[in-house]
Amino acid sequence: MTNFNNYVIMLYVNYYIREGKFLRIMFTREDTKAVKGLAVLMMLFHHLAAFPERMPPEFEGFQSLWPDFTEKRYLIILGTSCRLCVAIFYFVGGYGMYKRWSKNKYHLVTSIAALYKSYWKVFAVFVPIAFIFFQRKGEGFLPNYQRYAVTDTKELISMILANFLGLTDSINSEWWFLAAYLCVMPMGLLFCIVTKKNKSFTVDMFWVLIIDILVRNVFSDIPNIEAFSNLGGNFFYSHFLNMAGTSPFFAGIVFAKHDKLELCKKYLMRYRISSLIGLSGCLGVLYVRSFILGEYIEIIHAAAFTVFASVLLDSIRPAKKLMCFFGRYSTEMWLIHSFFCFHFCEMAKLVYITRSVWVDFLILTGLTIGSALLLEQLYKLLSKLQPYIQKILLRPVPEE
Repeated sequence: MTNFNNYVIMLYVNYYIREGKFLRIMFTREDTKAVKGLAVLMMLFHHLAAFPERMPPEFEGFQSLWPDFTEKRYLIILGTSCRLCVAIFYFVGGYGMYKRWSKNKYHLVTSIAALYKSYWKVFAVFVPIAFIFFQRKGEGFLPNYQRYAVTDTKELISMILANFLGLTDSINSEWWFLAAYLCVMPMGLLFCIVTKKNKSFTVDMFWVLIIDILVRNVFSDIPNIEAFSNLGGNFFYSHFLNMAGTSPFFAGIVFAKHDKLELCKKYLMRYRISSLIGLSGCLGVLYVRSFILGEYIEIIHAAAFTVFASVLLDSIRPAKKLMCFFGRYSTEMWLIHSFFCFHFCEMAKLVYITRSVWVDFLILTGLTIGSALLLEQLYKLLSKLQPYIQKILLRPVPEE
């Protein structure tokens, strides 16, 4: 009888595993991808709505059926609060780093190379397009439209080379995240190694808090000291030590180390109204960040939003699949979208073609994901042509 009961239980367990029920109380790669998909959409909305000074001069501003939404700047507040996406990207990046490192699958050089590879794929297509087709100059054009009007050959070569290496973001100002992320990766790895033997979540989070205080309140003032006045020009200092937003990366490492995301999800998913809890939690985090605490405790905001968003998306499977789709292309969408809403004059006019922020958001999202998909197909085609290109460019290897 006992064997029969065990057999029934195993059938029951296997059924639930096949149906994905048990995955609802875990934080899997699919969850990470879904949260990244939501974060990249937040990034698009942030850049679309929170920068009136970058909108086309002829654009008269957004309108809404609820007048206060635009007239009392609630739209701009919402767009600004969506900047939380940066902390979320850091958080899930640190989370993923630790999960791979703990299984001896993380290699720093390989990870850096993969990030550069994604960056260069976009760079190789969009930078030539920018300088060939979108050189604009004159009083009628915003400064963000004029950055490709470079006539001096030496200046152009230096500009392209520096941006190619990620040393500057003069071609696209939203590419600042590349250099910052490249700097935080080795520091995150060092943090994993140094805190390896510690078993206390509280102690690990204390060190994250110390890092946050140092980066946000101490390191930023060092160049004001005369003896260190030249430090502001140092690449590593400006992209890590002086970047207040990097601390969520270390918080992600700690949450991964102690399985806190899984524990939080498991607790919230016990409730029948978990979807409502997830939605309320996401909105609550954005409200607290916008009106109460600001962005000074991003290590908490990012962790809380990630948990609530994951619980919400687990409750709405079609939405989770859609976010996973965007998450798969989140790097490309980050690198591409600002060309359309900020830097390509005619494309910006297309993005801001209506006065509805939701319609224009769909336009920007469509242009961005469409470009990412086309870019993927382009490189698939080039990979098929690679043997023929090699025959043309390379001499045949002599037989021994």
